[in-house]
Amino acid sequence: MWTKNKTILLLAVVGILLFTAVQGIALPQWDRNKQVYAAEQQSPLTHDLQSIMKYQSQYMGNSSNLSNLMHTLPLNEIRCTMELHPDSLTADILYHAETAGLNTERLERSLIYNATAAFALVDNLEQIRFKFDDRTYTAERSQLEEWYGKKLSSLTDSPKIWEPDVQEPLASHDYVQKGIASLFTVIDE
Repeated sequence: MWTKNKTILLLAVVGILLFTAVQGIALPQWDRNKQVYAAEQQSPLTHDLQSIMKYQSQYMGNSSNLSNLMHTLPLNEIRCTMELHPDSLTADILYHAETAGLNTERLERSLIYNATAAFALVDNLEQIRFKFDDRTYTAERSQLEEWYGKKLSSLTDSPKIWEPDVQEPLASHDYVQKGIASLFTVIDE
């Protein structure tokens, strides 16, 4: 009987220690990792290509697919809606914010990244317009294909292509400035 009580007591102590380790160490670390990953998804420099690959599609007419893609890319913290124009193969991303209230370099870096991702993943999308309350940025597939010198869908073949061709150059201020000037038609509203 004494051995049985010792065994029960020992198991209870081990259970309490394990519960404490999980609650006090493992779960907080998991939450921190999750928060770090979410923060990394807000920057084109650290965004995870694999997180958006499930939105690859041949047709831009799948509005929920395109909407989910946009809500997974940088700038997703800004409330937005979409309008699709299947006759012209154009998507309008309507951001409910003014560009004046945003960090310009982060905004421009994200626009280049988001346009590249949209064209690379949605095969028949030909034009995308990022419309803010005070400004519209319009990009065309042909301009981005000329910029990268290849078919955009080939960029998503591997992170080993995506990172050096798309993400790493965005760290350069000059590259971002040239990209905005070359890739987008900008209209102030």
